[in-house]
Amino acid sequence: MGRYTTIRVSVEDKQRLARLARLAGMRSLAEALRFAIAVAERELDSVRVDPGRVLSSLAHARDVGETNAEKVDEYLYGAGG
Repeated sequence: MGRYTTIRVSVEDKQRLARLARLAGMRSLAEALRFAIAVAERELDSVRVDPGRVLSSLAHARDVGETNAEKVDEYLYGAGG
């Protein structure tokens, strides 16, 4: 890696990257950023759905209030399960 550039990130993102570096035992923010990019690429390669379509579907989401995770089948398929 002979060439470098400078990027601007928010202070919050820099702090998150520093935390990631500490958790993963990395020596630098650059190493943590390379790791994060590699993971993101791998995850996106494994996804068969267009992420844009998933994100656009959130426009139709709404708050359903408090739920009970033990009743997920009832919520998805109705009272008959």
